[in-house]
Amino acid sequence: MKIFIINILLFASLSNGNNSFFAVNYIGKDKIHIEQCIKENHKTLKLNTTNVNNSYYYLKFEDKINDITVLFFLSDDDKCTLVRLMSDYSNINDIVYELNNLYTKIDKNNWKYIDNGKEYLVSMEEGDWFFTVTVTEKQ
Repeated sequence: MKIFIINILLFASLSNGNNSFFAVNYIGKDKIHIEQCIKENHKTLKLNTTNVNNSYYYLKFEDKINDITVLFFLSDDDKCTLVRLMSDYSNINDIVYELNNLYTKIDKNNWKYIDNGKEYLVSMEEGDWFFTVTVTEKQ
């Protein structure tokens, strides 16, 4: 029962009606737009500014209820170049369900979509303790 409730909370936090987390293409969006969109549509994701990595420029959001971390990697002019979501395995079924419903499946762990004439790739990597979903523009 506890896992069922957690999965419902995850789906509610990542999906806000038709505005699910993955339904928004963040690539190319500026820092302010991303912060506003997350604040308005994904209430359980909170901006974390406590850790600073001088090698990468990014926004880090955490959902401590569902054990999700989302990184928005930014260019020097504050535009998003890559999105990375990391989560423990309790969320994998909901995430895969959402990816399968929003994007064209390429194979087991890869999807693609086209937005404004540009092609984007979505890949999922399964680690020992958590999985990662990465969204990038196809080069």
